[in-house]
Amino acid sequence: MGTVYKYKILPNIMARYISKFTVMFVILCTFGFFFLDFYGKSKFLDSCTTKKVHARQFLASKSEVELTQDEKNNLSEEIERKKEIERKITIVRAEAEHLAKSRQKQLVQSRWGRYNRYGVWNEHMSSKDILPRLQVVKKSYQSMNKYKVKFQGKPGQLCTPQELLCAIKNKVNMSTLVRADLPQNASSWSQYLPIKTLQEEIKSLGKCAVVSSAGSIKYSSLGQEIDAHDAVLRFNAAPTRGHQDDVGTKTTFRLLNSQLVSRPELKFFEDPLYKEGTLLMWDPSQYQADLDQWHRNPDYMFFERYSTYRRKNPDQMFYVLNPQAAWQLWDIIQQNSPEDIHPGPPSSGFLGILLMMNLCNQVDVYEFLPSRRQTDFCHYYEIYQDRACTLGAYHPLMYEKNLVKKLNLGDDNSIYHFGKVTVPGLRGLQC
Repeated sequence: MGTVYKYKILPNIMARYISKFTVMFVILCTFGFFFLDFYGKSKFLDSCTTKKVHARQFLASKSEVELTQDEKNNLSEEIERKKEIERKITIVRAEAEHLAKSRQKQLVQSRWGRYNRYGVWNEHMSSKDILPRLQVVKKSYQSMNKYKVKFQGKPGQLCTPQELLCAIKNKVNMSTLVRADLPQNASSWSQYLPIKTLQEEIKSLGKCAVVSSAGSIKYSSLGQEIDAHDAVLRFNAAPTRGHQDDVGTKTTFRLLNSQLVSRPELKFFEDPLYKEGTLLMWDPSQYQADLDQWHRNPDYMFFERYSTYRRKNPDQMFYVLNPQAAWQLWDIIQQNSPEDIHPGPPSSGFLGILLMMNLCNQVDVYEFLPSRRQTDFCHYYEIYQDRACTLGAYHPLMYEKNLVKKLNLGDDNSIYHFGKVTVPGLRGLQC
């Protein structure tokens, strides 16, 4: 009984332990499988992440190589593009400057032609019609007022051509100096002055020419016409040799400024140009100064060189204009101008025109008023450009030209094609 019972109990105990072990085994297996599954997935995820990072790095490095090459290409293209843009900018800037100069020229010409069909100079030009630079220069000279100008008259007078001619004839003393005009203390050089004035020596001439030195006379082919006149006046260093077709060959008179005579570097003694024809010189005084005051304070100290030249060339006549004539003429210009003009003496050109009007029955003036060949080149024999040579800076040149246009007996066609103005002589003028 006991043995039977013993064997019956033992299976029951074993069955109980086996059941517990089985449950634990199943739990451990389940946990193990879960752990293995989680671990495996983690490794897989790590490998995937690593591969993805490597892939990104690979793509990034490859992309970087491609971008660098693109940048090189883009840089090369950008350099070429900039060069092309700079080239185009240079072209456009040059065209713009050319158009601006053309526009300025057209603007001046349109103002010149405001009252005529040919677009030539008109007699109403003023400071509103000049470049800003020249307006500044004009104001600078007015502020400086080197010659102590104090105009007492009334500007803006509307004189007729006849009234203007009579004012010039009666108020401007264009005679040349003689020995008796100067004080005794000037005898060291005044003894070389002629005994008679040029007007007394010449008496009267018929048809005369005044040849401007302006650059616009170049290529004019006016030489033969100029030489056909009874007398021809030229200015300063203006040559004929090499320019005969345009300016002719005849030189009867040559009007010089005192600076040319006074400065040795200008070669007045040496240049054979000055050995032809009758010489005249002008030197401005201070405004309203008399001859004695002028002699003590000339614009240029030319006396010694004048004396030397006369001793070396005693057979060539060499006159000196009355220094008061420049300011007498300046007063008339100011009276007939609507605004304050430059406080400097008139130009050699205008003085030369007035001189020939006192000597001749008729005077043809070439290129004092510019023709269709108008240019900024100051002289036909030099390569130097400045609009001031046409419109004035030191001299009241623009206002002088207004008066010459007003006195013109010719037509605008002659000015436009030939730069030719015709003015009457003063000797036979009835006032």
